[in-house]
Amino acid sequence: MLLKIKHETDLVYSEPIGESVVELRMFPRQENLQHRLSFELKLAPFSAVNSYFDWVGNTVHTFTVNRVHEKISIVATSVVETEWPNLTPEALPDTWPLHLNGDYKLWDYLQYGGPIVDSPALGELTRELEARPGTSVGELGQRMIRLINERFEYEKGVTTAASPVTDVLEHRKGVCQDFTHLMIAMARHLKIPARYVSGLLHSDGSDSGRFRGHTQTHAWCEIYLPSTGWLGFDPTNNSVVGENYVKVAIGRDYRDVPPNKGLYRGAGKETIDVRVKTEILSTIPSDLFPEKIAPLTTAIPTGGLLPMRKVETHHQEHSQQQQQEKAGLNQQQQQQQQQQ
Repeated sequence: MLLKIKHETDLVYSEPIGESVVELRMFPRQENLQHRLSFELKLAPFSAVNSYFDWVGNTVHTFTVNRVHEKISIVATSVVETEWPNLTPEALPDTWPLHLNGDYKLWDYLQYGGPIVDSPALGELTRELEARPGTSVGELGQRMIRLINERFEYEKGVTTAASPVTDVLEHRKGVCQDFTHLMIAMARHLKIPARYVSGLLHSDGSDSGRFRGHTQTHAWCEIYLPSTGWLGFDPTNNSVVGENYVKVAIGRDYRDVPPNKGLYRGAGKETIDVRVKTEILSTIPSDLFPEKIAPLTTAIPTGGLLPMRKVETHHQEHSQQQQQEKAGLNQQQQQQQQQQ
Protein backbone atom coordinates (compact mmCIF):
# COMPACT_ATOMS: atom_id res chain seq x y z
CA MET A 1 0.00 0.00 0.00
CA LEU A 2 1.37 3.40 -1.01
CA LEU A 3 0.34 6.03 1.55
CA LYS A 4 0.78 9.77 1.85
CA ILE A 5 0.55 11.07 5.42
CA LYS A 6 0.10 14.68 6.47
CA HIS A 7 0.50 15.25 10.21
CA GLU A 8 -0.23 18.84 11.29
CA THR A 9 0.25 20.16 14.83
CA ASP A 10 -0.43 23.67 16.12
CA LEU A 11 0.86 24.74 19.54
CA VAL A 12 -1.11 27.87 20.44
CA TYR A 13 -0.44 29.98 23.54
CA SER A 14 -2.85 32.34 25.26
CA GLU A 15 -0.10 34.93 25.76
CA PRO A 16 3.39 35.49 24.35
CA ILE A 17 5.95 32.76 25.00
CA GLY A 18 9.62 33.64 25.36
CA GLU A 19 11.24 30.40 24.18
CA SER A 20 10.18 26.92 23.13
CA VAL A 21 12.25 23.76 22.78
CA VAL A 22 10.41 21.05 20.86
CA GLU A 23 11.20 17.38 20.24
CA LEU A 24 9.38 15.47 17.49
CA ARG A 25 8.97 11.80 16.65
CA MET A 26 7.10 11.98 13.34
CA PHE A 27 9.64 10.34 11.01
CA PRO A 28 8.30 6.92 9.86
CA ARG A 29 10.64 4.02 10.53
CA GLN A 30 12.41 2.11 7.76
CA GLU A 31 11.76 -1.62 8.20
CA ASN A 32 11.37 -4.85 6.23
CA LEU A 33 7.65 -4.34 5.55
CA GLN A 34 7.71 -0.54 5.56
CA HIS A 35 9.70 1.65 3.19
CA ARG A 36 9.90 5.38 3.80
CA LEU A 37 10.13 7.08 0.41
CA SER A 38 9.89 10.72 1.42
CA PHE A 39 9.68 13.01 4.44
CA GLU A 40 9.23 16.77 4.66
CA LEU A 41 9.07 18.82 7.85
CA LYS A 42 7.77 22.41 7.69
CA LEU A 43 7.86 24.81 10.62
CA ALA A 44 6.60 28.26 11.48
CA PRO A 45 8.33 30.19 12.91
CA PHE A 46 11.14 28.55 10.96
CA SER A 47 14.04 27.32 13.07
CA ALA A 48 17.18 25.27 12.60
CA VAL A 49 16.39 21.59 13.08
CA ASN A 50 18.71 18.94 14.46
CA SER A 51 18.08 15.20 14.37
CA TYR A 52 19.42 12.12 16.12
CA PHE A 53 18.60 8.46 16.73
CA ASP A 54 17.30 7.62 20.18
CA TRP A 55 18.27 4.44 22.04
CA VAL A 56 16.00 2.19 19.97
CA GLY A 57 16.62 3.80 16.58
CA ASN A 58 13.69 6.21 16.35
CA THR A 59 14.55 9.40 14.48
CA VAL A 60 14.05 12.48 16.66
CA HIS A 61 13.93 16.04 15.31
CA THR A 62 14.54 18.93 17.69
CA PHE A 63 14.33 22.69 17.29
CA THR A 64 14.23 25.85 19.40
CA VAL A 65 12.17 29.00 18.87
CA ASN A 66 14.03 31.64 20.87
CA ARG A 67 11.99 34.70 19.95
CA VAL A 68 8.65 35.78 21.38
CA HIS A 69 5.81 33.84 19.76
CA GLU A 70 2.19 32.87 20.38
CA LYS A 71 1.98 29.90 18.02
CA ILE A 72 4.12 27.13 16.55
CA SER A 73 2.92 25.24 13.48
CA ILE A 74 4.42 21.89 12.50
CA VAL A 75 3.58 20.00 9.31
CA ALA A 76 5.18 16.59 8.71
CA THR A 77 4.44 15.00 5.32
CA SER A 78 5.56 11.48 4.45
CA VAL A 79 5.18 8.99 1.63
CA VAL A 80 5.46 5.40 2.82
CA GLU A 81 5.06 2.04 1.09
CA THR A 82 3.85 -0.80 3.30
CA GLU A 83 3.44 -4.54 2.77
CA TRP A 84 1.07 -7.05 4.31
CA PRO A 85 2.86 -9.60 6.52
CA ASN A 86 2.45 -12.95 4.80
CA LEU A 87 1.96 -15.08 7.89
CA THR A 88 -0.63 -16.47 10.25
CA PRO A 89 0.34 -15.83 13.91
CA GLU A 90 -1.11 -19.05 15.32
CA ALA A 91 0.70 -21.10 12.66
CA LEU A 92 4.16 -19.88 13.70
CA PRO A 93 6.35 -22.46 15.48
CA ASP A 94 7.02 -20.46 18.66
CA THR A 95 5.41 -21.98 21.75
CA TRP A 96 5.00 -20.87 25.34
CA PRO A 97 7.02 -20.53 27.49
CA LEU A 98 9.57 -18.82 25.26
CA HIS A 99 13.26 -19.68 25.49
CA LEU A 100 15.10 -16.43 24.79
CA ASN A 101 18.64 -17.62 25.58
CA GLY A 102 19.42 -14.56 27.66
CA ASP A 103 19.16 -12.05 24.80
CA TYR A 104 20.01 -8.78 26.57
CA LYS A 105 18.37 -6.71 23.81
CA LEU A 106 14.98 -7.99 24.97
CA TRP A 107 15.48 -7.24 28.67
CA ASP A 108 13.77 -3.83 28.60
CA TYR A 109 10.70 -5.36 26.97
CA LEU A 110 10.23 -7.88 29.75
CA GLN A 111 10.23 -5.45 32.69
CA TYR A 112 7.42 -3.64 34.48
CA GLY A 113 7.81 0.12 34.80
CA GLY A 114 5.93 3.40 34.44
CA PRO A 115 2.34 2.65 33.39
CA ILE A 116 3.14 -1.05 32.96
CA VAL A 117 2.53 -2.37 36.48
CA ASP A 118 1.75 -5.81 37.85
CA SER A 119 -1.32 -6.40 40.02
CA PRO A 120 -3.67 -9.19 41.13
CA ALA A 121 -6.22 -7.96 38.58
CA LEU A 122 -3.65 -8.24 35.80
CA GLY A 123 -2.80 -11.78 36.87
CA GLU A 124 -6.47 -12.72 36.94
CA LEU A 125 -7.07 -11.34 33.44
CA THR A 126 -3.95 -13.02 32.07
CA ARG A 127 -5.03 -16.39 33.43
CA GLU A 128 -8.07 -16.19 31.17
CA LEU A 129 -5.70 -16.62 28.22
CA GLU A 130 -5.24 -20.23 29.37
CA ALA A 131 -1.55 -20.30 28.49
CA ARG A 132 -0.26 -23.85 28.77
CA PRO A 133 3.17 -25.29 27.92
CA GLY A 134 3.19 -25.79 24.18
CA THR A 135 0.56 -23.12 23.44
CA SER A 136 1.34 -21.14 20.28
CA VAL A 137 2.65 -17.67 21.23
CA GLY A 138 1.03 -16.27 18.09
CA GLU A 139 -2.27 -17.74 19.28
CA LEU A 140 -1.73 -16.11 22.71
CA GLY A 141 -1.34 -12.78 20.92
CA GLN A 142 -4.66 -13.39 19.17
CA ARG A 143 -6.31 -14.27 22.48
CA MET A 144 -4.99 -11.09 24.10
CA ILE A 145 -6.40 -8.72 21.50
CA ARG A 146 -9.71 -10.58 21.40
CA LEU A 147 -10.05 -10.51 25.20
CA ILE A 148 -9.20 -6.80 25.48
CA ASN A 149 -11.51 -5.90 22.61
CA GLU A 150 -14.41 -7.82 24.13
CA ARG A 151 -13.99 -6.80 27.78
CA PHE A 152 -12.96 -3.14 27.52
CA GLU A 153 -14.93 -0.23 26.15
CA TYR A 154 -13.38 2.45 23.97
CA GLU A 155 -14.15 5.78 25.65
CA LYS A 156 -12.34 9.10 25.72
CA GLY A 157 -11.70 11.12 28.84
CA VAL A 158 -11.61 8.24 31.33
CA THR A 159 -7.82 8.02 31.48
CA THR A 160 -4.82 10.30 30.94
CA ALA A 161 -1.42 9.77 29.36
CA ALA A 162 -0.04 8.97 32.80
CA SER A 163 -2.71 6.40 33.72
CA PRO A 164 -1.27 3.04 34.81
CA VAL A 165 -2.68 -0.27 33.69
CA THR A 166 -4.38 -0.64 37.07
CA ASP A 167 -6.69 2.28 36.21
CA VAL A 168 -7.69 0.65 32.94
CA LEU A 169 -8.39 -2.63 34.70
CA GLU A 170 -10.54 -0.82 37.25
CA HIS A 171 -12.62 1.27 34.84
CA ARG A 172 -12.70 -1.24 31.97
CA LYS A 173 -12.55 1.75 29.61
CA GLY A 174 -9.86 3.64 27.76
CA VAL A 175 -8.32 4.46 24.39
CA CYS A 176 -5.67 2.86 22.19
CA GLN A 177 -2.80 3.91 24.43
CA ASP A 178 -4.44 2.20 27.41
CA PHE A 179 -5.24 -1.01 25.56
CA THR A 180 -1.70 -1.15 24.19
CA HIS A 181 -0.27 -0.75 27.69
CA LEU A 182 -2.61 -3.48 28.92
CA MET A 183 -1.53 -5.94 26.24
CA ILE A 184 2.12 -5.17 26.97
CA ALA A 185 1.50 -5.86 30.66
CA MET A 186 -0.25 -9.17 29.90
CA ALA A 187 2.56 -10.30 27.60
CA ARG A 188 5.27 -9.39 30.10
CA HIS A 189 3.32 -11.20 32.81
CA LEU A 190 3.83 -14.31 30.66
CA LYS A 191 7.52 -13.44 30.09
CA ILE A 192 6.85 -12.62 26.44
CA PRO A 193 8.81 -9.54 25.25
CA ALA A 194 6.39 -6.76 24.25
CA ARG A 195 6.85 -3.18 23.11
CA TYR A 196 4.78 -0.07 22.37
CA VAL A 197 4.35 1.22 18.82
CA SER A 198 3.24 4.74 17.95
CA GLY A 199 2.05 5.30 14.41
CA LEU A 200 -0.94 5.85 12.17
CA LEU A 201 -3.83 3.72 11.00
CA HIS A 202 -5.19 4.45 7.54
CA SER A 203 -8.95 4.37 7.09
CA ASP A 204 -10.78 5.63 4.01
CA GLY A 205 -13.97 6.33 5.99
CA SER A 206 -15.96 3.44 4.56
CA ASP A 207 -14.78 1.23 7.43
CA SER A 208 -15.46 3.76 10.18
CA GLY A 209 -17.62 1.25 12.00
CA ARG A 210 -14.82 -1.29 12.02
CA PHE A 211 -11.93 0.69 13.46
CA ARG A 212 -11.79 2.40 16.84
CA GLY A 213 -9.31 5.16 17.55
CA HIS A 214 -8.18 5.75 13.97
CA THR A 215 -8.87 9.46 13.49
CA GLN A 216 -5.47 10.58 14.74
CA THR A 217 -2.21 8.92 15.63
CA HIS A 218 -2.65 5.35 16.77
CA ALA A 219 -0.92 2.87 19.07
CA TRP A 220 -0.53 -0.89 19.10
CA CYS A 221 1.62 -3.64 20.59
CA GLU A 222 4.35 -5.84 19.15
CA ILE A 223 5.37 -9.12 20.74
CA TYR A 224 8.61 -10.93 20.03
CA LEU A 225 8.74 -14.38 18.46
CA PRO A 226 12.21 -15.92 18.04
CA SER A 227 11.29 -17.48 14.68
CA THR A 228 9.99 -14.28 13.13
CA GLY A 229 10.95 -11.23 15.18
CA TRP A 230 8.47 -8.56 16.21
CA LEU A 231 4.84 -9.10 15.24
CA GLY A 232 2.20 -6.37 15.59
CA PHE A 233 -1.20 -6.76 17.26
CA ASP A 234 -3.83 -4.02 17.61
CA PRO A 235 -5.88 -4.68 20.78
CA THR A 236 -8.06 -1.63 20.14
CA ASN A 237 -9.40 -3.15 16.93
CA ASN A 238 -8.84 -6.89 17.53
CA SER A 239 -6.59 -7.01 14.50
CA VAL A 240 -3.18 -8.25 13.41
CA VAL A 241 -1.24 -5.25 12.10
CA GLY A 242 -1.29 -5.07 8.31
CA GLU A 243 -0.42 -2.79 5.43
CA ASN A 244 -2.76 0.02 6.54
CA TYR A 245 -0.59 0.64 9.63
CA VAL A 246 2.41 3.00 9.51
CA LYS A 247 5.00 2.58 12.26
CA VAL A 248 6.64 5.80 13.46
CA ALA A 249 8.29 5.01 16.80
CA ILE A 250 8.84 2.10 19.19
CA GLY A 251 9.56 1.98 22.91
CA ARG A 252 8.95 0.29 26.24
CA ASP A 253 5.73 2.28 26.74
CA TYR A 254 4.19 5.57 25.68
CA ARG A 255 6.77 7.66 27.53
CA ASP A 256 9.40 6.65 24.96
CA VAL A 257 7.43 7.62 21.84
CA PRO A 258 5.38 10.86 22.14
CA PRO A 259 4.87 12.56 18.75
CA ASN A 260 5.96 15.83 20.35
CA LYS A 261 7.12 17.07 23.70
CA GLY A 262 9.28 19.88 25.00
CA LEU A 263 9.73 22.91 27.22
CA TYR A 264 8.65 26.53 27.02
CA ARG A 265 9.03 29.77 28.94
CA GLY A 266 5.70 31.38 29.71
CA ALA A 267 2.74 31.40 32.05
CA GLY A 268 -0.29 31.07 29.81
CA LYS A 269 -2.38 28.21 28.55
CA GLU A 270 -1.25 25.94 25.75
CA THR A 271 -3.73 24.52 23.25
CA ILE A 272 -2.62 21.66 21.02
CA ASP A 273 -4.53 21.07 17.80
CA VAL A 274 -3.66 17.95 15.80
CA ARG A 275 -4.87 17.03 12.32
CA VAL A 276 -3.83 13.85 10.53
CA LYS A 277 -4.76 12.89 6.98
CA THR A 278 -3.78 9.70 5.17
CA GLU A 279 -4.49 8.88 1.54
CA ILE A 280 -3.66 6.04 -0.84
CA LEU A 281 -1.53 6.98 -3.86
CA SER A 282 -1.80 5.09 -7.13
CA THR A 283 1.76 5.86 -8.24
CA ILE A 284 4.97 7.03 -6.61
CA PRO A 285 5.30 10.82 -7.05
CA SER A 286 8.22 11.93 -9.22
CA ASP A 287 9.33 14.75 -6.93
CA LEU A 288 10.17 12.71 -3.83
CA PHE A 289 13.12 13.54 -1.58
CA PRO A 290 14.47 11.44 1.32
CA GLU A 291 14.28 14.25 3.88
CA LYS A 292 13.61 17.98 3.67
CA ILE A 293 13.27 20.73 6.26
CA ALA A 294 11.51 23.93 5.16
CA PRO A 295 9.55 26.93 6.47
CA LEU A 296 5.79 27.07 6.13
CA THR A 297 4.66 29.50 3.45
CA THR A 298 2.55 31.43 5.95
CA ALA A 299 4.88 33.29 8.27
CA ILE A 300 4.07 33.56 11.96
CA PRO A 301 5.19 36.85 13.55
CA THR A 302 7.71 36.82 16.37
CA GLY A 303 8.95 39.51 18.71
CA GLY A 304 11.86 40.19 21.03
CA LEU A 305 13.10 38.23 23.99
CA LEU A 306 11.05 37.71 27.13
CA PRO A 307 12.51 37.26 30.61
CA MET A 308 12.34 33.74 32.02
CA ARG A 309 9.26 33.18 34.14
CA LYS A 310 8.96 29.43 34.13
CA VAL A 311 9.77 26.33 32.16
CA GLU A 312 7.30 23.52 31.64
CA THR A 313 6.76 20.58 29.40
CA HIS A 314 4.13 20.34 26.70
CA HIS A 315 3.26 17.08 25.11
CA GLN A 316 0.78 16.03 22.41
CA GLU A 317 -0.73 12.63 23.11
CA HIS A 318 -3.59 11.04 21.18
CA SER A 319 -6.03 13.97 21.13
CA GLN A 320 -7.51 16.26 18.56
CA GLN A 321 -7.41 19.28 20.83
CA GLN A 322 -6.43 19.57 24.48
CA GLN A 323 -5.46 22.38 26.83
CA GLN A 324 -3.02 22.54 29.69
CA GLU A 325 -2.95 25.11 32.45
CA LYS A 326 0.64 26.30 32.85
CA ALA A 327 0.88 27.39 36.49
CA GLY A 328 3.59 27.34 39.17
CA LEU A 329 7.28 28.14 39.05
CA ASN A 330 8.76 24.65 39.02
CA GLN A 331 9.39 22.57 35.91
CA GLN A 332 6.68 19.97 35.43
CA GLN A 333 6.39 17.27 32.85
CA GLN A 334 2.92 17.24 31.38
CA GLN A 335 1.57 14.60 29.05
CA GLN A 336 -1.70 14.77 27.20
CA GLN A 337 -3.75 11.94 25.82
CA GLN A 338 -4.85 12.15 22.18
CA GLN A 339 -8.34 10.70 22.12
CA GLN A 340 -8.82 8.93 18.88
